[in-house]
Amino acid sequence: MKYLKTFGLAAMAALALMAVAAGSASATTLATKGVAVTTSESIKASLASGTSAILKDKNGTTNDTCTGSEVEGSTSSPFTGASVGGAVSKLTFTGCSHTTDVIKSGNLSVAWTSGLNGTVSSSGAEVTVKSTVFGVSAICSTGAGTVIGTFTGVNEGNGTMHINATTLNCGVLGTSSWTGTYTVTTPGLSVVN
Repeated sequence: MKYLKTFGLAAMAALALMAVAAGSASATTLATKGVAVTTSESIKASLASGTSAILKDKNGTTNDTCTGSEVEGSTSSPFTGASVGGAVSKLTFTGCSHTTDVIKSGNLSVAWTSGLNGTVSSSGAEVTVKSTVFGVSAICSTGAGTVIGTFTGVNEGNGTMHINATTLNCGVLGTSSWTGTYTVTTPGLSVVN
């Protein structure tokens, strides 16, 4: 009986702890200049001046370098949740070392991590990179919720997307990485809890 009572108390303590943990789960909301956004927000970002977007295969070989890239989209409801995001309406790559074409722009979402910052994920995007030397094409894609980097938010000025996707499926290139730094031109954009 003593063991049963001890077990019962331990089980109740575990349930109470789980209830507290579930109640303290963080939610993500975008904010503009420190004010939470509860409607659709248009977001634009472009490759930071003087930087490049770089695609490397699993062996670290650079397969494509682009000196220009733009991303545009708008958030869709719900505007508060585990993550906030929406469809990408524009995704372009220019000044590339190989022919680079966007097949599907996909969706982007961000989930709050700390401060004004978050984790950026992509789903359903497909980009073809065709070698100008060998003529072979590789289609790089993001699956459901592929983490592609982080977002550093600000209350004034421009935030930054730091792309560091290490698990892109790139067909004949295998699992590849994509890196780049994007300046978010939507002023004062941040991620809050």
